[in-house]
Amino acid sequence: MLTCQEVLDNLSCYLDGEGSEELRRELERHIARCAQCFVIVDTTKQSLRIIADCEPFEVPLATSARLYERLAHFFAGLL
Repeated sequence: MLTCQEVLDNLSCYLDGEGSEELRRELERHIARCAQCFVIVDTTKQSLRIIADCEPFEVPLATSARLYERLAHFFAGLL
């Protein structure tokens, strides 16, 4: 049986319908037995539905500029 960490590691693939049938069965078996993982998977599914249903919106220019500045600063620290 998979561990909770293995479920989290494979969550994206599972939600995208990817991965082998065996892996998907193991994930579903674990999720059915583990309340914590069930909540995580269910909450993630609901969040993705909400995001998918949202209409795109324009970010104000000042906010966009601050975001780009912070991202540039963050990525400069990684180099």
